[in-house]
Amino acid sequence: MSTRTELTQRRRKAHHAALKELSGLDGLTLWRKLRRIETELFRACENYSNGTNGVDLPAWEEAKRVGRNRLINAFGGTIPQGVFINSDPRGHMLKLDCDVRSIPDGMERDMGGNGILAAEID
Repeated sequence: MSTRTELTQRRRKAHHAALKELSGLDGLTLWRKLRRIETELFRACENYSNGTNGVDLPAWEEAKRVGRNRLINAFGGTIPQGVFINSDPRGHMLKLDCDVRSIPDGMERDMGGNGILAAEID
């Protein structure tokens, strides 16, 4: 019988392996970069949605532009097909569209079947 910690570790390793399959880069290193990008995008999206901290539509569009540039750098020059920035603050910001490409085995998914790139697995 596996403990919760062991199951969590297996899910994390599977997710990192899926990121490696998607990008060809080290999965853990890429995941860490994606988490930082997602955190910044989430803050901007939440502030835009709530109308706080001076984040209006142009500021949110700028945050997405910066986020896309950071994604290009994180993926080593090209964002893989199907990767998109979600504009709904109720969920994860960085996703892989299941209608555009297949989701690698082991990648965490949302309720709609899209891959969650920067999943926080606890």
